[in-house]
Amino acid sequence: MKYVFCGDSITDADRLWGPDPLGCGYVRILKDMLCERDAEAEIVNRGHNGFTAADVLRHWAGDCLDQKPDVLTLLVGVNDAYSHIYGGYGTEEYADLLECLIGTAKKAADARIILMEPFLFPYPEELLGWYPVVEAFRNEVRLAAERFQTDFVPLWDVFADAQKRHSVRELTTDGIHLTLLGHRILAEAWLQVYQAARP
Repeated sequence: MKYVFCGDSITDADRLWGPDPLGCGYVRILKDMLCERDAEAEIVNRGHNGFTAADVLRHWAGDCLDQKPDVLTLLVGVNDAYSHIYGGYGTEEYADLLECLIGTAKKAADARIILMEPFLFPYPEELLGWYPVVEAFRNEVRLAAERFQTDFVPLWDVFADAQKRHSVRELTTDGIHLTLLGHRILAEAWLQVYQAARP
């Protein structure tokens, strides 16, 4: 099985600058989890720091389609929300980009697609002003998952629940990026969805 993970810096997790091409985040953790079950599982990280959905689309052929994944995971949206706050495109354009990404992936390969929604933490305090925008963008991911009948990982709810057990600073370094604990929680949430809906 070939697993390809695409998205922004949360997926990237220093893969481009560190010693491990899988990075040091949830993709690396999932490699260990998945290879326990299948020693021949192939894991590919194609996250890029700072990418929006438009950036992902520009690199979609090489990062995704040419990889011919059996399982494709996409996490993108927080940079789109940030861009929108400062004058970039809105949710309609984001929804169109998601449709193009998912649609072309479905046509190119018989891959199982797993969408993960963007998330945010209430730290530092100024990020609270982003909440309505991120809410609108993450809702588009939910709608896309329903429309295209893909798997969906509700990361907003996952991390809201995690904050009942851990302080925010245990989960995130800056309100957006994750600590190692945060990455582990994300990996476990992905694996739960993957196993629950496994054919």
